[in-house]
Amino acid sequence: MGTTRHSSRVRAIVLTLIVCAGFFHRAPAQQTPKAKKDGPAVLVLVSRSPSDTWAVAEASGITRVLGEATPPPGAVVEYLDWQGSSGPDYEERMTAYYATKFARRKFRVVVAADEPAVEFLIRRRAALFPNTQAVFCGLRSFDETRREPWFTGIFEANDPPATFDFARRLQPRLKRFVILEDSTQSGQGALRKIRDARPEAATEVSLELLRADTAQALFEGVEELPPDSAVLMTRARLARRVFEELRDRCPVPIYGLRAPMHLPGILGGVLLDGEQHGAEAGRIALRLLAGEKAGDIPFSPGVPYRVVADHGQMQRFGFPLSALPPGCEVLNIPPSVWQRHRRVLLGSGAVIVVLGALVLALLVLLRQKRAAAARLDRSLSVLSATFDSISDGVLVVSKAGKMTNCNGRFLELWKVPRDLAEKRDDSTLLQTVYGQLKDADAFLKRVQELYAHPEESSSDLIEFTDGRVFERDSRPQRQGGEIVGRVWSFRDATARRRAEEERLRLSGQLAQAQKMEALGTLAGGIAHDFNNMLTGILGCSQLALDRLPPTHPAADELRQVIEAGERASDLVRQILTFSRKRTPEKKVVSLESIVRDTLRLMRATAPAGIELAAELQPGVPPVLADPAQMHQAVLNLCTNAVHAMGRGPGELRVILARSDPTPELREAYPQLPAGPLVSLSVSDTGHGMDAATLARVFEPFYSTKATGEGTGLGLAVVHGIVQAHEGAIFAQSEPGHGTTFTLLFPPASAPIAEPTAITPAGSSIPRGHGESILVVDDEPIVCEVAATMLRRLGYQPVIAHAGERALELMQAEPGACALVFTDLNMPRMTGLDLIRRLREAGDRVPCLLTTGYIGSGATEAEARALGVSDIVEKPFTERTLGLAVSTALDGTLPA
Repeated sequence: MGTTRHSSRVRAIVLTLIVCAGFFHRAPAQQTPKAKKDGPAVLVLVSRSPSDTWAVAEASGITRVLGEATPPPGAVVEYLDWQGSSGPDYEERMTAYYATKFARRKFRVVVAADEPAVEFLIRRRAALFPNTQAVFCGLRSFDETRREPWFTGIFEANDPPATFDFARRLQPRLKRFVILEDSTQSGQGALRKIRDARPEAATEVSLELLRADTAQALFEGVEELPPDSAVLMTRARLARRVFEELRDRCPVPIYGLRAPMHLPGILGGVLLDGEQHGAEAGRIALRLLAGEKAGDIPFSPGVPYRVVADHGQMQRFGFPLSALPPGCEVLNIPPSVWQRHRRVLLGSGAVIVVLGALVLALLVLLRQKRAAAARLDRSLSVLSATFDSISDGVLVVSKAGKMTNCNGRFLELWKVPRDLAEKRDDSTLLQTVYGQLKDADAFLKRVQELYAHPEESSSDLIEFTDGRVFERDSRPQRQGGEIVGRVWSFRDATARRRAEEERLRLSGQLAQAQKMEALGTLAGGIAHDFNNMLTGILGCSQLALDRLPPTHPAADELRQVIEAGERASDLVRQILTFSRKRTPEKKVVSLESIVRDTLRLMRATAPAGIELAAELQPGVPPVLADPAQMHQAVLNLCTNAVHAMGRGPGELRVILARSDPTPELREAYPQLPAGPLVSLSVSDTGHGMDAATLARVFEPFYSTKATGEGTGLGLAVVHGIVQAHEGAIFAQSEPGHGTTFTLLFPPASAPIAEPTAITPAGSSIPRGHGESILVVDDEPIVCEVAATMLRRLGYQPVIAHAGERALELMQAEPGACALVFTDLNMPRMTGLDLIRRLREAGDRVPCLLTTGYIGSGATEAEARALGVSDIVEKPFTERTLGLAVSTALDGTLPA
């Protein structure tokens, strides 16, 4: 007990010296390190001294929040060191002190902590800090009638009932709850709160006040407490001064109400945290600095409490951690083995890990080595099997040219006995090889050059005396970046070369035939129009000759005209018959040059309102084709495009590029070879075509042009030319949006043309008996010649210059005409279309077709299927026409 009293006296003397020093030496003002350049904006007045843990915690919370603001406003902290004995004189001295100290500083907000500082601020604000707003903290209550518009704050309230509940949770058999008391009367306040909040507990637990004026009395009051008791710490000064010894002497748990005032030492409780309390006051100060008015901010009831428990005290009294309420903080947990021996454990673990890694690495390396050996064995086996199974003969020689290895195919190709190869006798082997070559000296010279330049690679063809041909390839063998030998490979290309020669021979024959067919198609296009003209020339000449007396001076000239016309007609027939006998001029053709030549020609003939444009992609490969046919195809497409746009305005655009057709396009045109193709498109901005016209645009003799503006063969010829070159052509068009024709050609491929056919016609000369004959032709001169001949033969001709007009006449007077004599190729409605319409209407009238060029056997077959009696070739004579008409009238139409 003597030692205890001595320690108490020492502590009392030290505390008295600290309190006395506060009168003469104030704690230096604290300023946040990030204060604004124009000075701190906040003044913090703390009632107690820096030795008071609660006061320091409040000030710390306030300055922390202010320092975290952006930008930090800066704060000055002043400890008033207000004691219970401080009176008016002390207040006057403090007022004079602050008036001098802050004479040149203008604070915007003053924070007052605890009652003395708050009362000092209320009384002295006008004199010391005019026009500032104030925030209080640390007050348990405040008279609302005293509130000023510049005043707001946060209340301080312990929660003794909550700590009481906390104690009862840990000590279900609690019977005595002893509350420490002194002159602060904080114990009495705690007692009232518990009784008011927990009236039912008063009958179960005895609530007692323990007032002690000396440490000895305090110790004696708690040392004899039974196990079913507990002690509650309050703001009692004596208990706080000797709290550490009190805790050691007290046989029962001690609970607290405030942090950090009661930490460490208590077992636990529901604590009001001074730092959090001050932080809330700091937040209110920031709101005032941001522009809010203090009178508009209501008093805050306080901050949330901390529920804490000390791990050591829990173990001391045998309380399990599971008995703590949810969310409770457990303080002072002893460090784990890991925390105490972290370095040793880390070092030992590192050594173990390194050793384990080394062992694992050795195991992995051993496993990899075994796996690599197995893979090498498998690779060598596969390589050996592959080496012997490939179709090429392979010979491996050293850098000096000595044979080191070869496969069985090499021995087979070079007819080398296996036993000779096994002997590795290079001279004998060379003699065996040398005797088989057609030009052995040239081969050996090339071999010597390669050995003289070991880094080179070489490929060529080797011809044998027996007609065989090998493809030879030689490359250096490298090992570790160094050339150690050479690998020779030989492939038997004899069958492929013979097949290529045969293909070239057959290709030449086929190209010759195709060229003749293409020329025949071209001649057919010329023959149609030319024979129309010859019909007029020969017919009119013959009629004129018949009207003249034999001795007329012009008779001989007319006979010469007729003779020349007949020779011209024969010439056309001969062209159609023999044009395919010309040798094709197949060559590599640059479509770019053809396009340029064609556009140059079109610029000279196209109307001024038509603009010509070309997009020629660089690097487009050439095609293997007939230049004349390519010229004709491009010229026909460009001419059609210009005709579609009339006098303009419009644009003709030709695009040449590489193209890789889509799978859908390849499916539609299976003749297209694999790989990129050459694309040529011709576009116009003309009137366009509907779907029905677009479907027939490539049909021979089908034309949408007016009479005299075209034959309808141009696109058919283009179609034939494209097909002859293993290409494809398709059109895209919409009414009013122009037309685009796209041609696709394989690079450097042999052309293929469509066949042509010539259909003959027959003749005889009977006369008619006034039968009505309907003559249909879009050429007026042909109609006039035919009508005159028919009149001379005793018939009554009726002329129609279009299929539509002929159909109207036949429908207007059914049965009036005994025969229909119609041209095959007419715009809008062809001769076959006219006959088809008549048959669909049930008219069985005999029909004759006339044409300058029938072109396709399919056309003739279709005509026969429609009941056409005969096809009269142009130019026709009176005799051939009369014979065909008489035969048709005498015959019967098949049902």
